[in-house]
Amino acid sequence: MPKAIVITFLSIFLIFMTACSKDSLPKDEPSISEIEPNHDAASDITITQDAVTKSSSNIDFEAGLTIDLESVKDLLKENERPALSVLEKNLTALVQHDHKMYRSGFVNDRLADAMEFYYGKHFQYKFSSIQSIEESTSIRNQVHITVLGERLDTTNGSVEELKWMYAIRQNAQRDWDIYTID
Repeated sequence: MPKAIVITFLSIFLIFMTACSKDSLPKDEPSISEIEPNHDAASDITITQDAVTKSSSNIDFEAGLTIDLESVKDLLKENERPALSVLEKNLTALVQHDHKMYRSGFVNDRLADAMEFYYGKHFQYKFSSIQSIEESTSIRNQVHITVLGERLDTTNGSVEELKWMYAIRQNAQRDWDIYTID
């Protein structure tokens, strides 16, 4: 399982870096399929990419969380609905710049450390809707919730459209935690 998480994060990082730089990977680096040819990352999670950054000199950006989570709760089974609270807590932490609350939603500190690049005082977030909610077909008691929004980088004034998939899973203690953001 830890190996699958590491491979997933590596693939996400490579996709993100490629999308941001608009360059292809160097030819001498092995691909994920060369590192582990029998691993099918698509069976673990659905990979999505953030949209291309768009710049604007006069940005009218208001951070906030305007997702009506109550309206989507019926898309989940009764026992899966606590996943929405975990999602709301994480999104609120990003909007309010609450670092401790942001880190508290992850399954462990190691994963919270790996997800630090989403958090930053120079980012302002606006989360507007949920695109989809799906049960994982390969992992028991896990839901995938795709959130749409925007992120303002105050260091350069750029606004980036976001499409993040949260994998939220119930652990052995029956608590719900974030296992990845992609």
